Amino acid sequence: MLILDFLKGILIGFLASAPLGAVGIFIIQRTINRGRSVGFLSGLGAALSDSIYAGISGLSVALVLPVVREYELALRIFGSVLLIALGLFVFLSHPERYAGGNPELTNAPAKNILHTFLIAASNPLIMFLHLGLFSAFGVVLQFGKLTEAMLFLLGFFGGAATWWFVLTWLINLFRHRFSLKICLVFNRLAGTAIIAFVLILLAGWMF
Repeated sequence: MLILDFLKGILIGFLASAPLGAVGIFIIQRTINRGRSVGFLSGLGAALSDSIYAGISGLSVALVLPVVREYELALRIFGSVLLIALGLFVFLSHPERYAGGNPELTNAPAKNILHTFLIAASNPLIMFLHLGLFSAFGVVLQFGKLTEAMLFLLGFFGGAATWWFVLTWLINLFRHRFSLKICLVFNRLAGTAIIAFVLILLAGWMF
């Protein structure tokens, strides 16, 4: 059970980090301009912010646990619809609009992490994505089961960090030929993957 919580956290953390928005473009720009290490450290800042918001989202669900259990199917369907809408939004979005000027860059690890953490933390609406993912996967964090909650959040951070590790590695591999149009390809792939995964989950519940 504890391993399952950890693995669910990894998967949800990875999925939550995949859509490329303003923070993703910022991290990509850092990777292109300063290399993989700076980009990955920046990604860790975003992963830390998302993990904190995931904890807030998950534990707030625990406050209405009886309602969640009573309407579990409806909430899962609602979460799935929300995720499909998110997938469509990601698929149709154009990341070029997020590209700004030149952010101030630094090689100091702590500053890279903190800088991106603050940028990501300025968007608490990410909790709606977390709630949708939690509902779709049937995840409820409880104050009475803090060990399970902490393992899930540790997995969530690990999944998010894995996404940024892979993404910055790929970008660094092709950094001399990289353009923001590649972000559009990532958005198409991420949107398609989210929609396909949700449809598979819905088919599993109904059949």
